[in-house]
Amino acid sequence: PVAGRRLTASRTGKRKGSPCQQDDDGDDSQSGKIRRTVIKALPEVVDAPMLPTKFLYLKHLTIVLRLEPNGSGAYDYFSLVSFLDASPSLETLTLDVTQRRMVHESIFVDSQLRHMPEHHHGHLKSVKISGFSSAKCLIELTCYILKNAVSLECLTLDTICGNRCYDEGGDNWCVPMADPILVETPRTLSAIRTYIENKVPSTVKLTVLEPCNKCHGKRLERLLSLSHNVISI
Repeated sequence: PVAGRRLTASRTGKRKGSPCQQDDDGDDSQSGKIRRTVIKALPEVVDAPMLPTKFLYLKHLTIVLRLEPNGSGAYDYFSLVSFLDASPSLETLTLDVTQRRMVHESIFVDSQLRHMPEHHHGHLKSVKISGFSSAKCLIELTCYILKNAVSLECLTLDTICGNRCYDEGGDNWCVPMADPILVETPRTLSAIRTYIENKVPSTVKLTVLEPCNKCHGKRLERLLSLSHNVISI
């Protein structure tokens, strides 16, 4: 099951253009057929069981998970596979897993990956995960996608969430990162190199976005100099 907070969905329009683009233009011309859904976690902590139905026409899915400040209600990200299985027409998946500190078990603590039964997803072309970390369950989800999304073209792993300083229409400054997450970055990059890069097919473009040096570089260097538990990479 997907253990955590209650999920709500809101319908938006149909996306046009390349699966690697992040535009939001377009309309849903077929009434009653959800083409894009945004799912957000609410503060109430409840259980969300395996999805009882299928979203046959869903093509664009965004899932936003916000962890409580005390770390309660943490999701097992691997269980989000149920959303993929319930959406046979899905083309783009955007997952935002922002948190202020690392509460999930790191892949470097237990590297024995869990596995789900194979379920090929023939339409999924683009996946972006923001707030990526070395959380074991997040690595497991990514490996599952790489193995089963046979039409995948783009995989973007972003170590921060929100706008970056170079984004069009932004404020020339990246979204701030909490210190415990910023100092986790070297471990995250090491996890990607160790457990993900060798599983990326030649037909898939992998993009790894590190914290911006201009906005986060000096603070990260200071934090790393104070830390005694950072993996050497």
